[in-house]
Amino acid sequence: MASKKRVYQIAIDGPGGAGKSTIAQEVAKRLGFLFINTGGMYRCYAIALKNTDISNLEQIKQVLYNNHVTFTPERLYLNGTDVTKECYTASISMLASKIGTIAAVREKCVKDQQKIAEGQSCVMEGRDTTTVVLPNATLKIFLTASIDTRANRRWLQNNKREPLEIIKKDLIARDYQDSHRSIAPLKKAIDAIEISTDNKTFEENVQQVIQAFKLKEALSV
Repeated sequence: MASKKRVYQIAIDGPGGAGKSTIAQEVAKRLGFLFINTGGMYRCYAIALKNTDISNLEQIKQVLYNNHVTFTPERLYLNGTDVTKECYTASISMLASKIGTIAAVREKCVKDQQKIAEGQSCVMEGRDTTTVVLPNATLKIFLTASIDTRANRRWLQNNKREPLEIIKKDLIARDYQDSHRSIAPLKKAIDAIEISTDNKTFEENVQQVIQAFKLKEALSV
């Protein structure tokens, strides 16, 4: 009888601009795992909800029911339309954080994320992946970086369309909003490994995560 293939889950959490998406994507590619961008799901639904009264629960539920989010390692799609650029604007980033406090939105996203990850090795990144979505992940990583480093990364990611100081201000506001929300606040899981991405090359950060996984894998045999 053939042995059952082992399933590994790597959950990567941390504040905006710490490098979660790019590092998680590369780690998944090198390990041959599925990459799951949970934050992208919230950003897509934020676009769907941007003209909706988010105090009206029935309207929110209707939008969630009538809109479909899909993604590839590089792109985000809402009902088949590529919305990647809009997803990373400051206004959508803030709205994504805001709707993340709405139980109906979070319940749908978490359920969808857990379903995607079920039964296959994956690297999942996003806020609350280590504490809520994949609480039993093989490896939990909490990425951090200084506010200046994070703001500069987001500025470059947005092709310098918005002033750096505005992006920095928005990140500080979002950090506070994410850390103080009542539903799934941003926090480091007790068993997560904290990695600072400051003053390191992209390759060094990727290797740190891969080495942490290999160590976990070896200890679990």
